[in-house]
Amino acid sequence: MCPNCAAGGCVLDLIRSACTYDDASRGAVLPFKHAGRVNYATFMARAMIWAMRDVDISPDIVMPVPLAYGRLFHRGYNQSTLLARPIANAFGVDMDLTSVHRAYRPDMGHKNAAQRAENIHGVFNVVRPDKIRGRRILLVDDVMTTGATFGELRRVLVNAGATAVYGVTFCRVVRAI
Repeated sequence: MCPNCAAGGCVLDLIRSACTYDDASRGAVLPFKHAGRVNYATFMARAMIWAMRDVDISPDIVMPVPLAYGRLFHRGYNQSTLLARPIANAFGVDMDLTSVHRAYRPDMGHKNAAQRAENIHGVFNVVRPDKIRGRRILLVDDVMTTGATFGELRRVLVNAGATAVYGVTFCRVVRAI
């Protein structure tokens, strides 16, 4: 189980993050995510690849966390896709952008882990189960707050027949216990 998931919603086979979410990482994430600094993807993805250097996984597919269409239209890019591309290249596997659809973007702000897990339930749908069945999938995102998004993606991917679901993020929010 992912140690950052207080609600137990994120049960990935493995998760790695390049760093914790703090003032330094926030200085990269926010401009990358909200100010069009897409050039940050290169060093962020390199850090994510480095964070996975000591794990023994062999994903069949690298999958960026899908972005809701409205957010994609407004922003002009999915930051997770920009991070996933070099990671897929590093593993020598394809990046899958079509098998999972995000129906909408729920409000995740100012919610605890259990509320976030409840709020994200049902947001993702596997639309190409033939590409998921029997595969090991590496999910890619920029920030992991509670793990609710990864947990929900894992649920739908395993229900569609994925044999393992891993995750990697640039940074992870660490809360004092």
